[in-house]
Amino acid sequence: MNYIKFSIITILSLYSANSMAEGQGGGLPQMDIGTYPSQIFWLIVTFGILYLFMWKFAIPKLRTTVEERKDKISTDIDDADELKIEAESILSEYEAKITESNTEATEIYNSTKSTIDKKTDLSKQENEQKLKKLIDESQATLKKKENDAIEDIIIKTVETTQFIVEKFINEKISEEEVRKYLN
Repeated sequence: MNYIKFSIITILSLYSANSMAEGQGGGLPQMDIGTYPSQIFWLIVTFGILYLFMWKFAIPKLRTTVEERKDKISTDIDDADELKIEAESILSEYEAKITESNTEATEIYNSTKSTIDKKTDLSKQENEQKLKKLIDESQATLKKKENDAIEDIIIKTVETTQFIVEKFINEKISEEEVRKYLN
């Protein structure tokens, strides 16, 4: 749609320019071949002045700006490289400290564990010794009480036997004789 509008406007403009040129009689001066040499002269003069202006003023300023940008970028890249190296060194120091801390923590854990194990083993041994001593003392006491009880039983048996024999026989027998028969 825009193409059609543009085409219509261009055709009307050319038609109106052509009708105006016919009315004035000479047409467009830039299309007149007789004015070409003066147009070329002024074109050369204009571009020459523009070239000199660009060569003396604009291009040096642009060159300076480009060099400043290049220097700034180079400086920024150097700074970034230095920061990267610094960051890598800080990271390596951090990792070394973490590794050292882990090693130290492992050593502390192992030494504490071994100390606790030693204390636990020592405590177990002490308790086992105390328990064994108590068991031995208890067994000795039981053995003594057992021997005392057996001796009491034997004494009572001898006395009872002597009493019974005395009642039935009317004779008193000695303790040695009773013991001889009991064993």
